[in-house]
Amino acid sequence: MKILQITEKIPQSSSLPDGIYQGIWSGYIIELKYNNKSYELKTETGVRGIGIKVIVTIKGEVASYETINN
Repeated sequence: MKILQITEKIPQSSSLPDGIYQGIWSGYIIELKYNNKSYELKTETGVRGIGIKVIVTIKGEVASYETINN
């Protein structure tokens, strides 16, 4: 099989506008989608398990999260 292209994946810091977002938390990372892009948010504490639903709230430069009934 032929490889058509090789690209380097470079992580970069980003930001999201103020709002409320739905995400999925696993380990120390919350994943969410906004405007057809995927974002990873690193948390200060981790969770055991995968696929934990969370709500992320961003206001000013402060981002927080809380779990949804899973």
